[in-house]
Amino acid sequence: MPKENPIIYLQKGKITQANELTNILESMPMSRIYDTGRIIYSQGGSPDYFYYLKKGRVKIFITSENGSEKTLSVITEGAVFGEAAFFDGRERMSSAKAVTRSELILISKNILTDIIRRRPQTALELLRLQSNTIRLLSSQVDSIAFLSAKSRLCGFLLECVAQSGSNVIHSTHEEIGSVIGSTRVTVSKLINELSKSGAIKTGYRKIQILSTDILRGYL
Repeated sequence: MPKENPIIYLQKGKITQANELTNILESMPMSRIYDTGRIIYSQGGSPDYFYYLKKGRVKIFITSENGSEKTLSVITEGAVFGEAAFFDGRERMSSAKAVTRSELILISKNILTDIIRRRPQTALELLRLQSNTIRLLSSQVDSIAFLSAKSRLCGFLLECVAQSGSNVIHSTHEEIGSVIGSTRVTVSKLINELSKSGAIKTGYRKIQILSTDILRGYL
């Protein structure tokens, strides 16, 4: 992976706003509300749907046999998730939970078949999203294997800005640590160092990016 552009697996499945698939999903009348903390699907479950997140935030995570939890990604609105198991038809390898009150569109095989029948070009967009997911996961593995915790954190912050278009990130230190493969204590220490350097400004459950140039200097 190019050192100047480490990608952290935070915002998988993001769809360009002008994309036709986005317009189709946004216009679907049936949606479901998931309150904070509610499980959307569970590891080992049947993949009857994949999901489009209209509003809110969703955490994708895996759980070990001893009950420990590892965050894979934090999804924000405008993203598709849960599609991998849906397409291969095998049991889910991860779980999904609403971090905030979230509105989701649930897409079944019948719904997807109808969408592709009416607009075949949307199949290409779904393939692009799937390829993007694989690429981002590979980048995360490279990042954890070869970069320092500080570099991974800076890469995470830069990727958040690139994906969301906002310089304010709403994630806890524990969430960030789980995503970049580090501890909450280490993340807190590094965020304090970045704050002193002038790269970021911290607040309650949020981080404001002040200088992307400083962050890139640590990559």
